[in-house]
Amino acid sequence: MTIIDLIRHAESDTTVHDDFSRPLTQKGYRQSQQLAYNLRQIPYSTIFSSPFKRAVDTVVPIARDHGLPIQTDDRLVERKMPSWVSDFSEYVAHQWRDLTFFKSPGESILQVQKRYLSFLFSLPATSFVAIGSHGTAISSVIESAMPGKGADFFKSLSYAAVTRLEVSDHQIVRLASWSENFKTFISIK
Repeated sequence: MTIIDLIRHAESDTTVHDDFSRPLTQKGYRQSQQLAYNLRQIPYSTIFSSPFKRAVDTVVPIARDHGLPIQTDDRLVERKMPSWVSDFSEYVAHQWRDLTFFKSPGESILQVQKRYLSFLFSLPATSFVAIGSHGTAISSVIESAMPGKGADFFKSLSYAAVTRLEVSDHQIVRLASWSENFKTFISIK
């Protein structure tokens, strides 16, 4: 069985509109330090991340504590947007109502889901990995395991939250979630 901790990036500076270089806020850096402390006993074998700065910077303290390098992979980027969307809330709502909707050159929720599941299902069966990730991408994975629940999960997913997946034979067999407000994982499937 593969165990995967999808870690949503910590709070980022949304005044920086470039998705690739958007940094964490000071609060975000504190959240990443707290994550490392909370996850210090987890026996990760590998740490992956989206190449986006906010995702990498969130898992740097975890990688340092575990003595592991961070492997970035382009398949782990957030949902590709057509450009900076001024009415982000409406665009997101439309995408969750219609999982195939996107404006070119952006990407639909289903496209993100397919890309992420392809990566997750390619991991070795005995690995225990942490992945620096993004809210929409994580929620698209939840949608695949629990159809109709991805949008609500997205709305409730806090920064620096951890979503644990257990994968066997290319299927998600168990889901659990942890955020800075909780001291233990809460099973959601």
